[in-house]
Amino acid sequence: MAKLGLDPEALTALQRQLRSDADAITSHAAKLDSLLRYAWWEGPDATKFRGEWDGTHKAQLTRIAAELDGAAQQVAANVTQQNQASSG
Repeated sequence: MAKLGLDPEALTALQRQLRSDADAITSHAAKLDSLLRYAWWEGPDATKFRGEWDGTHKAQLTRIAAELDGAAQQVAANVTQQNQASSG
């Protein structure tokens, strides 16, 4: 017979870590964006890099942070459901 359920403590720790990592990625992206905005850098390489940063790299970091936060919310919901099932 298969075992079903989850360890609420372990999954709560996972949820916290997912949120923490999402926040860290958001913070790092903001720091990098600020450094890039205020760095004196002119020329075609600067224009190309800033375009890639704005159009691709920063957007990818933002998407990853959002995905991690979504995963954290899903884990939290599963922990809540498990706690309700176990107590009811």
